Amino acid sequence: MARNNKLNKLRLCIVVAGLAVLSVSLGASNAFADDNPISSAVQIQSASGLADSIEQTAGEVPVASETGTKMGRAKQTEATRGGKIVDELEKLPDLNVRADDAVEEHKPHGASLAGVQPGVTKYSDLRKTPTFANPVEEETVDGFQVAIYQDPTLPDTTIQIVGKDDLVEAIMINLPEARSESDARKVFESEIKDVRPIWTPDELGNFREVFPEKGVAFVLEPGDTPGLPSNRVIQIVAETVKGEYFIMRAEQDLHVSYTYARDDAEHALLHDANAPGAYWILAQTHLAVGDITNARKHIYRAIKLNDSLPQFHLTYIDTLIHAGEVESALRYMDAVRDSFVEHPLFQIEGLVLDSFMRNEQAEPDYDGAITQGQRALKLLVTLYESNLTPEVIWSAKKLEKRANLSIALAVARKAWKNAGDQEKAFEWLDAATAVAAELDKMMSEDSQLPTAQIEVLQAGLDVCLEMPDAKEVDAYTQRMIAAADIYLKKAKDEVSAATVRWRAGKALTNGARIYEARGDSNKAASVGEKALGYLSIVTQYRPPIDRIPTALAQLELGRVYAAGLDDFDKAAAYFDKAAELFEQIQDVVRPRDAALVGTPLAAAATDCWKLGKKEESVDMLESAVTFLEIAYDGGFADDGDLWKLYTNLSTMCRGVKDSANADKYKKLADQFAPAEK
Repeated sequence: MARNNKLNKLRLCIVVAGLAVLSVSLGASNAFADDNPISSAVQIQSASGLADSIEQTAGEVPVASETGTKMGRAKQTEATRGGKIVDELEKLPDLNVRADDAVEEHKPHGASLAGVQPGVTKYSDLRKTPTFANPVEEETVDGFQVAIYQDPTLPDTTIQIVGKDDLVEAIMINLPEARSESDARKVFESEIKDVRPIWTPDELGNFREVFPEKGVAFVLEPGDTPGLPSNRVIQIVAETVKGEYFIMRAEQDLHVSYTYARDDAEHALLHDANAPGAYWILAQTHLAVGDITNARKHIYRAIKLNDSLPQFHLTYIDTLIHAGEVESALRYMDAVRDSFVEHPLFQIEGLVLDSFMRNEQAEPDYDGAITQGQRALKLLVTLYESNLTPEVIWSAKKLEKRANLSIALAVARKAWKNAGDQEKAFEWLDAATAVAAELDKMMSEDSQLPTAQIEVLQAGLDVCLEMPDAKEVDAYTQRMIAAADIYLKKAKDEVSAATVRWRAGKALTNGARIYEARGDSNKAASVGEKALGYLSIVTQYRPPIDRIPTALAQLELGRVYAAGLDDFDKAAAYFDKAAELFEQIQDVVRPRDAALVGTPLAAAATDCWKLGKKEESVDMLESAVTFLEIAYDGGFADDGDLWKLYTNLSTMCRGVKDSANADKYKKLADQFAPAEK
């Protein structure tokens, strides 16, 4: 009996003592399709302190991060070397995120054995149940109450029931010999039916197959391959349902289905309203579909709860870039840069984001964007020479794709002495296309994610917008429509489907602008209506500020029908819908977005004027001026932009015999007039 007790105590430590759970990428599907470039389950240890470059760390063996502890629970330590991160967060716009956000109280609903349910049954009530009335031994181990039972019908099988603060925490069935996983499932067959399990290593080198909804876990013997489990079970565990397991599965869900990931993150919050990892997962799913408002809310909350994880900061920076608040993103990057410098993948992602920021800041630094993107690619070459897991390779390939796309955009936008150099942007797009093909091959058979080519095609049309005469425009447009429609016809993942609609809609809006610039109004109308169809589905329930792409698509269609197809009734309908949204966002629009809105709105006003719709033209140009003034204050428009608009508006007002406003806008135009040479 003494030998059995020693074994029991040892196994007790596996399950209860601190639950030091480590996350690995060994989900049920063995999938590695993460839409976010950095998987939080990956770190590369440095042999000595902070790494100044990837060369010092790339050769180390990737190990799993303590996801269950760090991501599943709020921070218990002071701020990390990233600086006064929380203070920096407070400088950013108020997101109305309350510390006491209401979250539904969730009652435990896990598995039970003979009427005893962890998280529900009182430990002191065990003796009231016929099955557990007479333990063969009771003891206290590190503050945990332990009752050991021997079932006469199961020779050599012991059952331990562990309690804490008079509440049953776990039930453990220790098997006398290893049994197959399929046999073990029969014990809790009704509880774990249709539940997707996850695998986590324990402190002794075994693996636990966990069924999060029911708190059921099988402790598995190591397999023949080092670091991988067998299908032989040595212990069956029923424990309190924990939010951290849902977070771990949500990370794995990101390889397969964004809907699964979102649902698991929300489920985790029902058990732990302060689980930072759940908010991080939700931020990624919202960001993917262009829901910037909620993405910011969730990642803000994650960092407030735990500022020690680099991936949280990188996601926040990415969100700020998408929100058009590049200056805030740059400032935040400076505050947290040291927090990820020792991790190669995080370091590389920082370079990629830095490249994107240089492309999008008020005064773009295209040379810097190219340099940072190339630095990231060089470091990736070094990383690939290391002994990498499939998960790290997947994350690295995502970063390689994004670096190529950022460089392509910078090359397309930069003013070159040799005009032919701009065409080299398509070489970078071709490189990204090749990487996307590799990523598609790495997807598991049960992945519900779209092709990785969608992001490349979106970037392709962004690049073509800089070169509207490029021969590649037709190919990118046709491929985007085909890829989106093929995926959407079979899509089971509603969040990923929304992501495809968002990306395709934004890209095809640019396609419509290109065809309109070419004078091909019929194709511009066809592509623009396709874009609006995608975007309207995705953004109809969003706050107005997140509907700008939809408004721009409507505005572009209005211009096409007004100036190109002479159908002002249709044009007016699109203009009215766009104007309704523009009016809603005037008080909250961000400077960069204001520039994106103001310029095409001014062009649409000119189109209306040419068609004789003078009153409508004045109203539209006044709205354009409002947006360009916001853009000007934020550094996204210059004196010349305002001078042109005020001058045109003054002329239009005189044309409708509004002398007072004509004089007002003439005086404003004079303030911004270019200096005489």
